[in-house]
Amino acid sequence: MDEQFEHWRRQEQARDSTQRQTYADFKQAVMQGDDGGRLLNYVNSSVIFQAGVDFESKPMVVFCACNLPDPRTVDYDRLLNLIIFRLDEFVESDYTVVLLTSGAAHSPGWHWMSKAYRRLDRRYRKHVKSVYVVHPSMWSKLLFQVLGRVV
Repeated sequence: MDEQFEHWRRQEQARDSTQRQTYADFKQAVMQGDDGGRLLNYVNSSVIFQAGVDFESKPMVVFCACNLPDPRTVDYDRLLNLIIFRLDEFVESDYTVVLLTSGAAHSPGWHWMSKAYRRLDRRYRKHVKSVYVVHPSMWSKLLFQVLGRVV
């Protein structure tokens, strides 16, 4: 995300060197996108959302991998930025993740998954207290076994 922000900032500064760009401007531009914010609305309603609180009153963040859009029609780098922007709402305190994996028509490749994992710095991982995987596929079981050894 930092590389993309710097690239975007350099482009904007070339257009108007008198205007100072901020991270908030970058975030707003990514959220709006070239589709008028339709992908943002889809991500917030169908891919990642809060579904109440768990028994310890921690927010439950549901990530529906089964609702990921077709990578041929959606820029997955922008999708990752939108997911991270949504997670920013939860990273300051403990939270629980529920991962829905079965029935996914489109699954991201290993390269994108490793890039996404590298982009989630310590503040995103620090407050995750529980991860529940609902109906794991062989792919997600393997992924968690590999990541479990890395973390």
